[in-house]
Amino acid sequence: MQLRLESRPVGDVLVVQCHGRIVSGNEVFTLHSSVGDSIVKYGDIVLELDHVEFIDSSGLGALVRLMQAARAKGGDVKLSGVPARTRKTLEMTGLISQFEVYDTVEEAITAAYLGSRYSRAKIADAQSRILCVYESMDVRTFMREVLCGAGYNALTTATIEDARILLKATKAKLVVISSRMQAVYGKPTRKVLEEIDPSVAIVVLDENFSSQDPGEAAEKLLSSVGSQQKGA
Repeated sequence: MQLRLESRPVGDVLVVQCHGRIVSGNEVFTLHSSVGDSIVKYGDIVLELDHVEFIDSSGLGALVRLMQAARAKGGDVKLSGVPARTRKTLEMTGLISQFEVYDTVEEAITAAYLGSRYSRAKIADAQSRILCVYESMDVRTFMREVLCGAGYNALTTATIEDARILLKATKAKLVVISSRMQAVYGKPTRKVLEEIDPSVAIVVLDENFSSQDPGEAAEKLLSSVGSQQKGA
């Protein structure tokens, strides 16, 4: 089965779900070209291997090279959901000691945020950390640039599920969500996030936020965030 990769950013960590086989040829090339380019932007990568059927020697070599490239830039490549067959191979070859291996993606993401690269620079002040959750990548980019420009440490993601992971990992005190994300799992989103941190503040954006004048949208966003920060 040809290798298929599905990527999603969770804050400053890129999660790459791998499907198929990681073997010599096009599959290894696909992995290098996709993940290798992402290392420059994200630094920390989580490879989700739950759906990988087989990894040959070339594939293992590719994983090691990607890990080394990431660490050379101060990041890392972490593995999650490693199938029993692949884990056994890693153990037999001694390569298991080269990687950080986790049972779940959530554990791997949390480990990335607990690493020194983030604890020193990315998340120095919990009060300035803001999680932004919105369906559109363009809107998330806009929100992040506006908030970072105002001195906040803004992290973005597309789903409440990933926001829950980031909230656990970063201890953020404020979450900004799309008006269409006020319920999840049949429960109010506020309740879902408060189960992780009862003190977390929630800002719900206007329904037409994405189509507002950029200046007006930025002003409302900063005003809402500022009000929450003062009340904290």
